[in-house]
Amino acid sequence: MIYFISGGGTAGHIYPAISIADSIRKIDENAKFYYVGIKGKLEEEIAKKEGYEFLPVTSMPLILKPSIKAIKSLNSFIKGVKTSKKYIDKYHPDAIICTGGYVSGPIGYAAKLKKIPLYIHESNAYPGITTNFLDRFSKITFLPYESVKENFKNKKNKVVAGTPIRSQFNMEIKDENHKLTVLSFGGSGGQKSLNEAVGGIFTEYKDFKYDWIHICGRNWEKEFHELVPELPKYATVYTYYYEFYELMKKADLVICGCGAQTLNEVSAMKKPSVLIPKMNVVKNHQYFNAKKYEDENAGVLIKETDLNKDILLEVVDRLMNDREKLKTMGENAGHLFVKDSADIIAKNIYEDLKK
Repeated sequence: MIYFISGGGTAGHIYPAISIADSIRKIDENAKFYYVGIKGKLEEEIAKKEGYEFLPVTSMPLILKPSIKAIKSLNSFIKGVKTSKKYIDKYHPDAIICTGGYVSGPIGYAAKLKKIPLYIHESNAYPGITTNFLDRFSKITFLPYESVKENFKNKKNKVVAGTPIRSQFNMEIKDENHKLTVLSFGGSGGQKSLNEAVGGIFTEYKDFKYDWIHICGRNWEKEFHELVPELPKYATVYTYYYEFYELMKKADLVICGCGAQTLNEVSAMKKPSVLIPKMNVVKNHQYFNAKKYEDENAGVLIKETDLNKDILLEVVDRLMNDREKLKTMGENAGHLFVKDSADIIAKNIYEDLKK
């Protein structure tokens, strides 16, 4: 069968789509996939790197309040739907799978217009605008956990499946032969509050008893270099890192934003974490993602409004000097991981298409 997959803007929307496709291939040997996304964005780069034929569409964030931006958004959406319909006519997909981000809007709506089965995965505690919009047309909407169902108007056609992650994020992977290491990152684009706090630590403290790896994000490469012109010896900084699991397995403590994909990867590798949810997200969903981990003693939550270099360093030092605490938090994080999520989604989609 032929499948269109779409999800973009951040790696947290892109890699679940690719993971689902990988799982579908296990049960549909003749499966053919096309990745639908915005030209020049991260999804094009990753999709091509992973070997997918890329189909570009136009799309902008959906804006509901009347404004000039809303008109531009609507025009972009209409143009994207027209392009998506042409792709459907050309390639005749049997199913369209969307994993979030505004790029999913046009192809998802085109699926409805062309009567192509649509399947959605939502990874966060609160669905985004695009997911809420497409849910009414979806044959099955997959959720990370049961309580998320309450945040949808339509409670039907929901399947709890966890959040798909790349197979390399394996719970059994361990790297014991390394110096104590902190890993910090704020998503593929970067996180201002975290970059400033980590940058402040790197600037003020020139010597540590452990290593610190920081990923500043694509949107922060220049700014972070200006913030920290000369790195201390214990620090390593990357703009982005494709084989991210290689860094994760080295980490004794992870400091991160709280997208659902990130937290699931942290859980899969049983890593203790310091959680810094971004504030400027739909319905503050990152906070609720993080709160679940704090409540299970799997992570320490610091609000962005409270974050600075001194508070971050105090928490990091306290945890890094308490090996038993780190071990307990890591084990608790592992309990939150839903194994075989991509396989569950793939099986449901394939069986539904065979009906």
